[in-house]
Amino acid sequence: MYVSALRASGYRNLEGTFPICAPLAILVGENNAGKSNVIDALRTVLEPEAGPRSRHWLREGDFKHNGLGEREVDELELEVELSSLDLAAQSRMVTCRVGSADAADTARIRLHATIGPDDRIRTQWIGGDSEAGEPEAHAREAVRFVYLHPLRDAANDLRPGRENKLVSLISALSAPGDPDRDLIVAAAEQANKALDTIQAIKDARGHVATRLGAMTGGGRFAQRTGLAFADPKFERVIGTLRAKIGQLAALEMEENGLGYNNLLYMAVLLAAIADAPQDPEPTLRVLLVEEPEAHLHPQLQELLMHFLQSEAAGATQVIVTTHSPNFASSADVERLTVLARASDDELPQARVPRDFGLDAAQLKHLRRFLDVTKAALFFARGVILVEGLAEQLLIPVIAEHLKRPLAPSGVSVINVDGVAFPPFTDLFGPDKLPYRLAVISDGDRQTPEDGEDPDDPEDPLASPLSPRASRLAERTSDSVFVSLAHRTLEWDLADAGNTTLMFAALTRLRPKAGPKLEQELADAAPAVVADRLLEYLAKYKLKGRFAQELADLIEIGDHGLIVPDYLREAIEWVADGVDQSGA
Repeated sequence: MYVSALRASGYRNLEGTFPICAPLAILVGENNAGKSNVIDALRTVLEPEAGPRSRHWLREGDFKHNGLGEREVDELELEVELSSLDLAAQSRMVTCRVGSADAADTARIRLHATIGPDDRIRTQWIGGDSEAGEPEAHAREAVRFVYLHPLRDAANDLRPGRENKLVSLISALSAPGDPDRDLIVAAAEQANKALDTIQAIKDARGHVATRLGAMTGGGRFAQRTGLAFADPKFERVIGTLRAKIGQLAALEMEENGLGYNNLLYMAVLLAAIADAPQDPEPTLRVLLVEEPEAHLHPQLQELLMHFLQSEAAGATQVIVTTHSPNFASSADVERLTVLARASDDELPQARVPRDFGLDAAQLKHLRRFLDVTKAALFFARGVILVEGLAEQLLIPVIAEHLKRPLAPSGVSVINVDGVAFPPFTDLFGPDKLPYRLAVISDGDRQTPEDGEDPDDPEDPLASPLSPRASRLAERTSDSVFVSLAHRTLEWDLADAGNTTLMFAALTRLRPKAGPKLEQELADAAPAVVADRLLEYLAKYKLKGRFAQELADLIEIGDHGLIVPDYLREAIEWVADGVDQSGA
């Protein structure tokens, strides 16, 4: 059994159905897309493992509000759908099961809430697809959650005291009647007796007692004093335990970085969950984790993702939110739920790439190539896909030159490092990722050889696209704009009239060869200059370094820039889409 969907109506900015992957779900999307709202909704409906204090209790602010903070509804409804119930789960969840014969392995737990003029919130629990049937407590307790909040203060959460997370772990490992409990108490008693034999301790206790006696005047107000490690009682002894961590030796948490402390906190909490006896034992345990990547460098983020994938097995489902492309890219694409908004005026929509109709080969390609850079497309408001490093370096600078900066609009330029665009273009559409994608690629047209008749006598440069480029152009749709160079980025920049600028960039790399080549081509046609520049850059493998120098000169602005139409059209198309959305 696992959580397969959340349905919400009237709850914050959530409206509709939000699919949840299993056994591991990664919720991604830009800020305010609703990721935390999904987690809080699950915390509201499901039963907390740690008791009522861990539940997210409904408040007035949970009812849908408008942009001015005014409440728009007086009722809300949240429903958690559970799928793949085995026979034992079907029996336990009988008051929550769906009535239709074709959904015998499906159950639903629903919470309906209203708020009155007195701001009092009234709730009603409903099981299955009925309108009045309240589920049994035994059924609701079949699914319990454990919540790890974002921006955890691990050192504080593991500090000795009543809230020390180690208490539940040690208690779980030494149940009442276990001889280890007596051994723990005996160790504390022995430590206190040893403490009492030390002269400095005796003197300190005597000095305190003398002054306290003088303050109280003795007699009926007299008080006994003592110094001890801890009262020799099991709960108090384990409450004083401290979690320590370090690479060469276990140190106090305050002496370590936030990242490793964060991992230690999660390790203690997960160990306590795994070892804690439950009555009744839940059929499904849902681990809700917000931003587990906090304070972790990329390699540790990847290792943590692998660990969470291993935890998501059997009776445990893991649901994680993240803002990190590093972390998201470490999971299979089938695990992602993308929360996205087509515009600022629209409510977030949940999109699950596993349901985009991608075939096995496309999913395999995405799993292999959806590295940290490409995973950024799940956090963007608009995307430009390019072939290589040169385009990735130059297009943001060219967009700045056009007064259409990309970063403030939430547009990401993503390098697919080749021409394998189709698996990525298949992610976009009205029912998929609901924002604009521009693909900028080479047309790879060839100029006519000397003495060869051109395809169009009035345009000697006219020639057909390469077969690959032609197939790519066919992917143009309302959501995808394919913009192709005549030949390549560098060739088209030169042909557009940027030869002075480009020779200046080349001269930075080749102080002698750059001016010499420029002088040789002083009277040549733009297409010829473009050919020679492209040949030179390819021969000496200078395209990446050349793009860096060219980007620097464009930023300086001394030489001017004429933007080829295919670049201008792609940049403006994506930017216009974001502007129309109100971002």
